[in-house]
Amino acid sequence: PRSFMPQDQTVRDLVAKMKLIPIRDLTEGKRLLFCEDSIVRGTQLRDTIGRMFEYGAREVHMRPSCPPLLYACKFLNFSRSRSQLDLAGHRAAVELEGDREPESFDDYANPDSSRHQAMVDRIRKKIGLTTLQYQRLDDMVKAIGMPMEKCCTYCWNGREIKD
Repeated sequence: PRSFMPQDQTVRDLVAKMKLIPIRDLTEGKRLLFCEDSIVRGTQLRDTIGRMFEYGAREVHMRPSCPPLLYACKFLNFSRSRSQLDLAGHRAAVELEGDREPESFDDYANPDSSRHQAMVDRIRKKIGLTTLQYQRLDDMVKAIGMPMEKCCTYCWNGREIKD
């Protein structure tokens, strides 16, 4: 299964460790760039990034191809969790609000806001990355080539497609 899908953390950790085995000769003293589809929980990435540094990486940067996940998907198993707090973006926003749900996640979904930047920085620090830069939702939708109103963006901004 995809490494983020098993509900049991022990199984997720095992699958993640089997996905990526660092080779010291290829990582030592290097600046590494990870390109990921998304960061769901971030727990496996934290271990993987830690191993990259243990194997001598000088820097580890990440560029996910989608924005931070703030809402669990209602339709697919992509970001479904037992709790929205399992999602790295949602959890970081709640922590920034003093461990309470924000009234709105709009500022956290807006890549130009200071709250979004604080959320990304919190995720970066928790995972142990040198830098973290997410794809912007508007750029991702533009790359798809469909109008925003035809795309489901619920996981990222809480907006559903209206018929």
